[in-house]
Amino acid sequence: MPIIYKLAISLFALSLTVFGIYGTYQIRSESQDLRDAVEQETRLLANSLLVSVENALRDHQIEDVQKLMQQLERIKPSVDVRIYIQNDNIIRSDAESLVWPKKVEQTLYQAAKEGELKQFYYPVDAPQLFILSLPFNEISSTLRGNVAIVRSLQSMNKNLSKTKTYILLSLITFILFTSLLCLLLGHVYISLPLQRLRQAMRAFRDSTAPPEPLPVSGKDELAVVTQEFNRMTAELFSAYRRLDVETEHRRKLQRVLQDADKLISIGQLSAELAHEIGSPLQIVNGRARALAKCNDDYDEVRRIANILVDQTDRITRIVQRLLEFAPRHSTEPMSCDAIAASAEVIDMLGFEARRQGVTMTFAHPESLPLISINKDSIQQIVLNLLTNALAAMVNTGTITIELSQASIIYADQTIPALRLTVSDTGTGIAPEHLSRLFEHYFTTRGRQGGTGLGLAVVKTLVTEMGGSVMAESESGKGSLFTIYLPWRKLL
Repeated sequence: MPIIYKLAISLFALSLTVFGIYGTYQIRSESQDLRDAVEQETRLLANSLLVSVENALRDHQIEDVQKLMQQLERIKPSVDVRIYIQNDNIIRSDAESLVWPKKVEQTLYQAAKEGELKQFYYPVDAPQLFILSLPFNEISSTLRGNVAIVRSLQSMNKNLSKTKTYILLSLITFILFTSLLCLLLGHVYISLPLQRLRQAMRAFRDSTAPPEPLPVSGKDELAVVTQEFNRMTAELFSAYRRLDVETEHRRKLQRVLQDADKLISIGQLSAELAHEIGSPLQIVNGRARALAKCNDDYDEVRRIANILVDQTDRITRIVQRLLEFAPRHSTEPMSCDAIAASAEVIDMLGFEARRQGVTMTFAHPESLPLISINKDSIQQIVLNLLTNALAAMVNTGTITIELSQASIIYADQTIPALRLTVSDTGTGIAPEHLSRLFEHYFTTRGRQGGTGLGLAVVKTLVTEMGGSVMAESESGKGSLFTIYLPWRKLL
């Protein structure tokens, strides 16, 4: 729920409570004031009437008393007067305008007999009448009795009802006005500044340029928050800039360290190669000299020739390790037919596959669009993957190479890509080795002459071309390598 709604509801509840208490107190005070006024006016009227009635009764002028009562009732229709005499006589006017309830009459009879002052409201819960009974003055009159005045409270109740209505309307009007005013002021002074802050936060999150500071007006809490936000965004942007610079420096330092590490490794490898190549060269030299002396012994010549082949193969593998490890200089992409480039590598390894009893299958569309990509890199990737697949075969098996069109998501954009998959039915890769497949010098075929550089080279080449490589394998059931290489179609 928005803050301004919470404030409006809170103000509504507070106003309702405060003005409800005030209105109740005001109504009670008004009711008491009206009752006091009615009692005071009735008492004055009764005292004035009592003197006249006593004088008239002393002179036995009952008709004058009745006329006086009639005139009084005509002047004040809400007032009715009766004279109760202790001998059970009642003097009343001929134009009584009010109905006297029996309970009221009985009470007034009793008050006259006892000669006591009596005043009360009838009924008690919702008074409609005010009754006042005054006894005669014993000194001034020979008769004993009471003057009873019954006054209707209809006018007072109307005034009280009007007061209640006025207070209720005032309460509702004030609460509605203050609530609407709270909503309006809350929208102007709270919602709008918070909305500007939220929009500024979103703009700062999505922008790469320094944000424009928000305008600050006033000296309230929101103005202070806006000032702090402007200061925070400026400091954050400055920190982002410093972080970018430091990241770039770190990348450069990392590249330098990597190059230095490569140079150290190449130096170590060169020393190792010098030692390893020296040994087979001595063997080749010695066997070549022995071969020169064997003119007629064909079997000896064949045996020495086989030794020479083995040692030259050994030298070739050692040199290949150096070439695979040496850094390559990336070449500019050129127009390339991916199907033809891959087919050349497959054809080159066909003899070795047939010798091992391995069937190689090349699946591809009838044609693929020419792409702008490096041909040598593609062939090196296919060569390394197929070499590893052939090495994973124990006796016979199947290697499947597949080329197809695909798409990849890069920087929230979908771009076309070349999809290359190489699957085999070889020995597979253990699950604990999958995470290290593309590390330099990691190999599971060390005893078979593996260098641990083939897949590392594949990873490097794919990364340089902005692609991705994934490996899936199950021990004893073969492996699947999937490569995505983004391309730009030639126009």
